[in-house]
Amino acid sequence: MFDLFRSGQKSAKYLLGGLLLVVAASMITYLIPNADLTNGTSTNDESVLAEVGGEKITAQQAQLAVDRLVQSGQMPAATAMVYLPQFVDQMVQEQASVVQFEKLGMTVTDDEVLARFMQTFPQLFQNGKLVSDEALRQTLAQQGMTMEGGIAEMRKEIMVNKIQNLAYSSAIVTKQEVDQALVEKHKTAKLEYIGFDPGKFRDQVKTTPEELKASYDRDKANYNVPAKRSFDVLVVDQARVEQSIDVSDAQLRAAYAGNMDNFRTPEQVRARHILVMTQGKPDGDKGKLKAKAEDLLKQLKGGADFAELAKKNSDDPGSGAQGGDLGFFTKGKMVKEFDAYSFSAKLNELSPLIETSFGYHIIQVTDRQPAKVRPFEEVKDTIAKQLKQQTVADKTQQLADQARVALAKAPGSASDVAKQLNLQMAEARELQANQPVPGLGTFNEIEGALSSMKVGDVSDAIVLPGNRMAIVTLKGLTPARPADYADVQEQVKQRYISDESRRLALTASQAASKRALAGEDLAVIAKAYNLTVTTTNDVTINDSAEGLGPVAGLPDAFAKPVGTVIGPVAVQGRNIVYKIAAQKQVDPSEYSYERDVIYKELKQKKARSAYDLMQDSILAQARADKSLKIYDDRVRKLAASYSSNR
Repeated sequence: MFDLFRSGQKSAKYLLGGLLLVVAASMITYLIPNADLTNGTSTNDESVLAEVGGEKITAQQAQLAVDRLVQSGQMPAATAMVYLPQFVDQMVQEQASVVQFEKLGMTVTDDEVLARFMQTFPQLFQNGKLVSDEALRQTLAQQGMTMEGGIAEMRKEIMVNKIQNLAYSSAIVTKQEVDQALVEKHKTAKLEYIGFDPGKFRDQVKTTPEELKASYDRDKANYNVPAKRSFDVLVVDQARVEQSIDVSDAQLRAAYAGNMDNFRTPEQVRARHILVMTQGKPDGDKGKLKAKAEDLLKQLKGGADFAELAKKNSDDPGSGAQGGDLGFFTKGKMVKEFDAYSFSAKLNELSPLIETSFGYHIIQVTDRQPAKVRPFEEVKDTIAKQLKQQTVADKTQQLADQARVALAKAPGSASDVAKQLNLQMAEARELQANQPVPGLGTFNEIEGALSSMKVGDVSDAIVLPGNRMAIVTLKGLTPARPADYADVQEQVKQRYISDESRRLALTASQAASKRALAGEDLAVIAKAYNLTVTTTNDVTINDSAEGLGPVAGLPDAFAKPVGTVIGPVAVQGRNIVYKIAAQKQVDPSEYSYERDVIYKELKQKKARSAYDLMQDSILAQARADKSLKIYDDRVRKLAASYSSNR
């Protein structure tokens, strides 16, 4: 998030440090939000989600922020409802910070805004200047913003970056802190451990009918017989439908004649060029660049090889590597001047210098294909495929509609309807939720439809994966009920054994830990439980160890001295008792090549902490002086709209 901007100005450090000192006191008094302040009622404009220092944050702004992430694929649309309130909170925090730092004298100049636009939309600028206001206006409009709104958002973004950079520049990381981080990263430990797996203790669990019945009675509320449903499923499969469809030659010819324009190929030319680029270069270089282009043209007229000259001199990296070849293209694909020459030139004729917005071009048209209509035989297979696809889709929907109408009239006639329409049928009898339908499998789409159906209901056509549609008829429903002991006796037994084996494993690990702490050898202790001792390799805190997984979950292994016994600790479903067998300290000077990376990581961490503290304190002050209002009901309403409408 930070730009890694490093300021040597003491004033920057003093500004942030002073602000944090001021706020430290205010946090004690004001950090707990006042309900009256966070649910303001000063505006009746339902589009306003929050007010910060006189500035309003609107629903449109929040929607734009979320929609950009959804459209770019950075966030699934289904999660927008969950994350939108967080985006509003972030916008409130940023706006509050901007207001506070503007009061302290921080500004954003017009030149800074222009420079950021140039960085964001380089295609709108030439020679460091905006091509036109209208081009920028249209670009912003595509993102749902007006010119004024876009400039305001850019100005705010730059201000937030400055504040973040200020936090970064104020974060101080000492040499000792870097040394300590390197030591912690590379220090190794070797562990000896005993793993008490509950599975090893299952055979020790003895059960009696009385104990199992008592266990059932204690947890009776947790035992239920799930609802069971009986239903029929008719499946319309596009692949099966396609096999029954044939497209005649007469249909193909009729489609060809009726869509002749779709088979017209416009005039095309094939050309190659050499580009001497002027775009993005100083105006003072233009004469020199033109002279270079004229010299290349002179060489070509003198017999030089066009392809070789293009490879060595063309500033168009795409075509230059291909000897300047651009392949075939139609009118309108190239810039106006290039296009005009290419479609009027004679074959193999060298052009004069053609100037475009990119620079100077030398063009040679090497082939031309006139406009034509592709013959029927050439496009016959394509038409057949398109007609068949359309026919299949229509027929699939038609069959699904016919099946539903027939079942609505006679819900018990699924078998007859399947035979009549040549559909696949699957029968489900006394199935619990999410159990697979015989011959069909499990589909969330079918489960979803069944959840709201009553006995005798026929579902709408349900779209299934694999280009299939299904119609479901619910024939019977046995409601869920509390389970009698006889219904769940085996389930009670297995749960009891699992619970007892975990208890035995924990008890054994606790006893083993006491023996190990008293100085007894781990191997002797393990043998007493018919277990073994495992010794790990030398591992760092960022490694994983066999049977333990990531050792970051065992920080004591690196913090406590060799010989220390630790445990029991729950690790991957087992209780672990371990001993630190060895440790290896490191000299941070051996990892000098990592110092810069570690330094930046620590600085980022401190800067993030300082920035978060600063934002919290600014919000606390804003609540205290009543310059912050958040309309939570409107935020919730907007978030809910993503669930229902998007």
